[in-house]
Amino acid sequence: MKQDHRVRLTKMMLRDSFFDLMQEKPVSKITVKELCDRAGVNRATFYSHYTDIYALYEEIERDLAQTIMHSLSTTINGGSLEAFSKDICTIIAQNEKLCMAFFGEYSDPDLLLRIVDTFRERSIAMWSRTRPDLTSSELSRFYTFMANGCLAIIRSWVQSGMKESSEDIARFIEKMANSGLAAL
Repeated sequence: MKQDHRVRLTKMMLRDSFFDLMQEKPVSKITVKELCDRAGVNRATFYSHYTDIYALYEEIERDLAQTIMHSLSTTINGGSLEAFSKDICTIIAQNEKLCMAFFGEYSDPDLLLRIVDTFRERSIAMWSRTRPDLTSSELSRFYTFMANGCLAIIRSWVQSGMKESSEDIARFIEKMANSGLAAL
């Protein structure tokens, strides 16, 4: 049990330091040495958990995607755009440090698109119940439009220090989605 606690603590320190460094520079410029120095662990400890910086990054990406999917699975299946938007914004607000890193200046935009793309099929199914008159091609284009717009809104919100409440951002996203669906 103690070892499990130490491993979790070490990984948490590495992740926190990694998030800080991701706000300062691109992942490709982060070295194991500077990460270990910042986290207060030695390189051997780092290498006992990860093969390189990208292994840590991939683990964080996987964990983030799983957290989002798990948290939103009931909301997505319920079909409420309002609840879906609110849950996304709440998750982001609860994981501020992580999101500052992933929505920051040096973040990988493809990562966010990969995560958002995991919602494609479920979102299209949700919207097709609301607008059965639209073709799957129209709904797919609408999803691409909404996903990129939502990412831009959320990125702007996170980068500006999340001054607005998660509920306000969720309401804005919902309004835009409903207006877009109505315009089709």
